[in-house]
Amino acid sequence: RRSLRGRRTMYCAISGEVPLEPVVSKVSGHVFDRRLIEKALEASKGICPATGAELKASDLLAVKADLAVRPRPMTATSIPGMLAMFQNEWDEVMLETHSMKQQLHATRKELSHALYQHDAACRVVARLCKERDDARKDLGDLQDQLAERTAQVDAANAKLKLLRETTMNNN
Repeated sequence: RRSLRGRRTMYCAISGEVPLEPVVSKVSGHVFDRRLIEKALEASKGICPATGAELKASDLLAVKADLAVRPRPMTATSIPGMLAMFQNEWDEVMLETHSMKQQLHATRKELSHALYQHDAACRVVARLCKERDDARKDLGDLQDQLAERTAQVDAANAKLKLLRETTMNNN
């Protein structure tokens, strides 16, 4: 451990840098960055990179640490080192921006497709509602015509019955 402004600082046994998410091994007591140790354990099938002993992910304990003060890495102490660090950060930002633009484009395509489908569904529903309303109107008209015809038939039957009765009475 190295001292920084009177504080004790933990360094990852794999990278030699201050871990972003520090964990300590119950088996060996070494400090690791969680991301790095999990990758190392996966690659080595459960072998600790610091000691060579068997180590499981369940043997790692999270360490609560003050991450507000992070010391500069050794590469950031010279101008060429700082330029390289800035270039790496720039490259990471550009890669992230590129992937975000790709995700935005894909999301826009999905949204456009979903909106097109929604619009088409709304048009189909509107057409079906219009056809239903027209069918109901036609059915109402037919029921009115049927009632009219039934009334005419009843009137004609009544006249026919009356005519038959008068004819029978006359005979």
